[in-house]
Amino acid sequence: MKLPTQKPKIAILSIRNTYDYGGVLTSLKIIYKFCSTYFEPTVFFLGFDKEIAASLRSFKFVSTTQPLTYFGMNCIEIGARWAFWEPGHYKFTSAEWKKQLEGFDYFFAVSGTCIAAHPLIQLDKNFAMWVSTPYDDDRSERVKKLTGVYSLLDKIASPFMHRIEKKVLARSTFIFALSNYSKVQFERILGKPRQNMVLCGFPMDPKIKELRTPPTEHVIIAVGRFSDPRKNIDMLMRAFERIFTTLPSSKLYVIGQKPSDEKLRSCAQQYKSFKSITFTGQVSQADLNKLYRNASLMLITSHQEGLGIVGLEALSHGIPIVATNCGGPRDYVIENHTGYLASIDNDTCMAQKAIKILKNPELHAKMMRNAVQFIAENLATEKIHSIFKHGLTTTYPSLESWFATCDQQMSQKIHGAQKDPDAQTYPQSKSQKTTSPEQSV
Repeated sequence: MKLPTQKPKIAILSIRNTYDYGGVLTSLKIIYKFCSTYFEPTVFFLGFDKEIAASLRSFKFVSTTQPLTYFGMNCIEIGARWAFWEPGHYKFTSAEWKKQLEGFDYFFAVSGTCIAAHPLIQLDKNFAMWVSTPYDDDRSERVKKLTGVYSLLDKIASPFMHRIEKKVLARSTFIFALSNYSKVQFERILGKPRQNMVLCGFPMDPKIKELRTPPTEHVIIAVGRFSDPRKNIDMLMRAFERIFTTLPSSKLYVIGQKPSDEKLRSCAQQYKSFKSITFTGQVSQADLNKLYRNASLMLITSHQEGLGIVGLEALSHGIPIVATNCGGPRDYVIENHTGYLASIDNDTCMAQKAIKILKNPELHAKMMRNAVQFIAENLATEKIHSIFKHGLTTTYPSLESWFATCDQQMSQKIHGAQKDPDAQTYPQSKSQKTTSPEQSV
């Protein structure tokens, strides 16, 4: 059997973070890899670089578009107009979005919030989207830092953004909610249950084949963008200070973007435990895996998480977790099974739970086993991919036979099948809201 001669094109709408890592980028890579099996994917996102975006400061009143390769992904960046006015980010560039998305029959949005899918609403497209958090939750801590004209603009823009968010959630064809927390929050915004919305966690396979002996050293890790106030570096420092007081041999590795130098100086002066803390900054995947392998425990101190993918990575390495009750981690931090939850900013409770795990080898070993088992049973890549296919075939019925054809061909290729029927052509579909997708050939 021959593989198809041509794959259909799919547009993936997302956002591009300036720091080039984090949950959105990780999710985007997952979707791009999945789509590459069945489609020819292109990623689209709004750009704010001065070379392509309009700017009052530089008296540049037009925006342009540029192709680029982003972490190996084929992308097109559409320059924004008037970055200071968020409700207009996609509206002011609607003509360019229409031009760039011509020729695509399939659409997938993946981002932290649903706002990245706004162009698809403007163009009246069917689409599926994988999102993790409400607009307000995603930015609540950052908004607190706004002052002056930026604070005023945010207050004026917020009602418009809430209307956009509600419209996107209501009119999307299918929603993959990254956690139970996400699903509940989206239905709260809509004011009613939402059909064609399912829980779809992050694909994750166990990273260890055999359970290791619980570490004799008390090595604690925290992974995240700790320059972001949402990650709550202050609680992390307080909790580790309490742990260190009881277990002075314990060490903390803070992995990811560091807090500001001013914050680090303040912590150095305030906490005796600071000498046992290592701020690694951003590390390679190989170094991160090594840190996971040597860790005893993970702490998640966030104010809010749509899911908290780093927690799943920890469980896949057999690492128990103590996390704040901040949303998404409730799905996988199961009391006395894979770890414990603590109230946000309750560093006393977090420290007590952490010490309980670290001082009890039998409990630690049990949680290690449970962590790996949870990942294997609930988040295996094959299981999550089947959810993606379900959502896409609900959005585009023509894809059902296409997925079946591709999967059969790949299976036969893997098993060395010699059958060679005519090659399949790719499914044809027009995804306007007013028309149904045509059935595949």
